[in-house]
This record gives sequence, C-alpha cells and structure tokens, in this order.
Amino acid sequence: MKKRLLHFALVFSFASEIISAQTISLQTIGSLQPNCNETSGLEQTDTTTIWSHNDSGGKPMLYHYLLNGQVIDSVVIAGATNIDWEDLANDHAGTLFIGDFGNNTCDRTNLRIYRVSTYALASGIDTVFADTISFSYPDQNAFPPSGANLNFDCEAMIHSGDSLYLFSKNISSSANTGFTKCYRLPDAPGNYVAELIDSFYTNQQVTSADISDNDSVFVLLTYQSVFIFKNFAQHHFFSVTPEHYLFSTLTQKEAVLYKNNHQLYISDERFFGTGGNFYLADLISGIENPKGLKKNFSIYPNPCATQFSIAATNFIKEKLCISIFSESGKEVWAGNNLKLPIDISTEKFCDGIYFVRIISDNGNDWIKFVVSK
Repeated sequence: MKKRLLHFALVFSFASEIISAQTISLQTIGSLQPNCNETSGLEQTDTTTIWSHNDSGGKPMLYHYLLNGQVIDSVVIAGATNIDWEDLANDHAGTLFIGDFGNNTCDRTNLRIYRVSTYALASGIDTVFADTISFSYPDQNAFPPSGANLNFDCEAMIHSGDSLYLFSKNISSSANTGFTKCYRLPDAPGNYVAELIDSFYTNQQVTSADISDNDSVFVLLTYQSVFIFKNFAQHHFFSVTPEHYLFSTLTQKEAVLYKNNHQLYISDERFFGTGGNFYLADLISGIENPKGLKKNFSIYPNPCATQFSIAATNFIKEKLCISIFSESGKEVWAGNNLKLPIDISTEKFCDGIYFVRIISDNGNDWIKFVVSK
C-alpha cells in the first residue's frame, strides 16, 4: 500500500512537467454519419480504410470506411452484444479486439472484450463470429463504489506483446479524478481478474488509446488533448514524461488511431451540435500560433468557490459571446454581446472542471477553470 501511494506521489510530480502544451488544430477529412454518430473506437486492418463502431446501446456492428469517411460496408458481430463498446485494438496477427467495458455507473459485473478475425472482416462477409474475454477489476469491491471512487469506467485499450492494456476514464467526484489506471489482461479467451500495473495523472478523462505498430509510441486521448509517450521501457508506458498537445476546439473526442510519428487519426461523437467526424491531427503542421485569446483574457480566482470573473488583459472594445461547458460537455451557462470584465456566479455549478469558450472577432478559444466549494 505504501508503495502504491509513493507511486501516486511520483506520478503527480510529472503533472507539473506536462501542464505546458502546444495547441493543435484538427483537419476534417470526412464524416462518419449517419452510421457512427456515437463513434467510440478506430482501428485499421489495412492502410486505406478504417473500422469504427457506436458506443452504448448500438447494434453489435462494425462499420468500414474509406479514409475520406465514405462507408464501404458494415459487419454484424455474432455472439456479441453492445452494452457499451468503447475502443478497438489490433494485434496485427489476425485478431481485432472490441472493448465492451464502458461502465459509466461503475456497477457492471459483465465486462467483456470480443475477439474477431481480421481475415474474416477482410473477406467481405456480412457476419463475423466473436469469442470472448471476460474480466473484473482486482481493486473493485463495491458495485457501484462511492462517488469518490468511480474509477472503473474504461474507454481506452491497446494491444502489445501478448496482452491487452486498459486505461480507466476516472469519473470520480473527489480530487483524485486526474488519475487513469492501467490494467493488463491476457489476449486469449477466458475469464480473468485484470492486473493493475500502473497509473498516471492526466487531470483529464481518458477516452481512447493507441500504440504504434512497433510498440514504441503510445497515445492517450481526452476530450481536450492528447498525450504522447515515446522511448518508454517495455510496457512501462508511464516511465517517461509525455508530449502534450491541446486541441484548439472542444468536442466529444472518443477515438484515436496512430498513423505515423507526427500524425494521428481522431474521431468525435455528434455532440455540442457538432462532431460526428473523422480528423487528421498533424503534430507539426497543425501547431497553432502561440498568441491567442488565452493571452488576452484571464479567469480569477481559479479555482473558485461561489463566483469567478473574466477579464481582458488588454483593452478590448468588442462585445463577446461566452459559453461555459462542464467536463462532460453540457452547456451550463451562455451569454451574448458581453463586455468585460464580467462576474459569473457558480451557485448552480457542481464541483468539478469547466471550460469557458470565448468568441471574439479574432477567433475563439477555450480556458479551463475549476469550481471547488
């Protein structure tokens, strides 16, 4: 137990190293609608197409797309149900893994990963049969646990070596919400207790993961950003400080796929009145000019309890549109034609992380703040 606490302390120290991040824009390369309005996983079995799926309550189907978002076909996964499909992984040896481990209320006792043949998928048949990996978490004793321990929801999975690695989303209400836990499972059919092997402090909820074909680059996705780990010791993904890139727009990003050393594919759900698309993130050409709204505006106090203020660091005549979103993406406050400074009450806000979107004549950006009463 002491060793585990020490590890958490060490991981927390890394947080100060990854707070600074470059901002990247995403290039829309296609729409996944109407088949995958709730896209939650991306994977490739060749270099010219992608597979995706819907999350909770969707049909047990995989959808096959060209890289421009044009749907080619769909495949029914026999022997499977879609309780809450959340991610895909490929062992590059003939097996695609489908993670049915979404667990928003942290009370599921039927967590599964389905295995299907990539050769069967490539054959063009309408139905492919799956076998099953069933598992439970070694550190979960209550179903559901208390609100301070809701860290058994999972939306991210990779395959490396002969194992699957799962990364928790962490929807806890306590101050430790920033930790994602890493679990290991065998990649063969069976019923297992997952092995808890590591944790990492992102201060954001992890929604997808991927790893390069040679297992040298590992990626974690959140709604707001992407963390990229390189040159780690074998399967010790969190042994290095990651590169950190913030997205210039906030949408419900749910899936990431490693393309090459500086490019990622990303998809998002149809939410905030937008999304449902397939994007390219270029970590070189997509880097935005560091000057922007964050240098022109400030939020204080941050964290705040009952009220916070938004002010301009430079004189601004124009009127602004301001919206506030919770971490789950729900708009909780909005105003138009506003002049700064402005005071906003958080009386009706729950404790947690929020995002302010400020739209001006010069563009728009997002600023994070915390409510802690």
